[in-house]
Amino acid sequence: MDASDAVVAALTGRAATTERIDSATAVRVRLSALRTDIGQTAALLPSDGGTWRSEAADRYAESLHDLRALVLAGVERLDAASAELDERIRRMQTELAAFEQAARDAEERARADREAALAEEARLVSRAAERATVGVRSVAGGRS
Repeated sequence: MDASDAVVAALTGRAATTERIDSATAVRVRLSALRTDIGQTAALLPSDGGTWRSEAADRYAESLHDLRALVLAGVERLDAASAELDERIRRMQTELAAFEQAARDAEERARADREAALAEEARLVSRAAERATVGVRSVAGGRS
């Protein structure tokens, strides 16, 4: 787990869960669709204003060129956000897998402890039964 992830989880009480991973994955899908839509829109805008027949048309072309640059910058930000979200999803999956493994390990230790306690109890019962049998034989042997 990343140190910042641990701090956020500790402060918010929001550890990685399957639901949070599913939610982040759903956001990632929506983000990807948005990125595709905006990217297609950017492709519709002219890449270079060039020169037109009038100053007003030149200004319009420049505005379109500036708009295209802004949209492409937005696409780059969406790509960066997607990459960060992918990394966060990966870290949450790793955190959840570690938590699940720790729970399995703790359960296995508890099972092993229960088995050891039962084996010790069985050993003590067996020993007590042996002593009782030896005591009965001693008493029976003393009466003869």
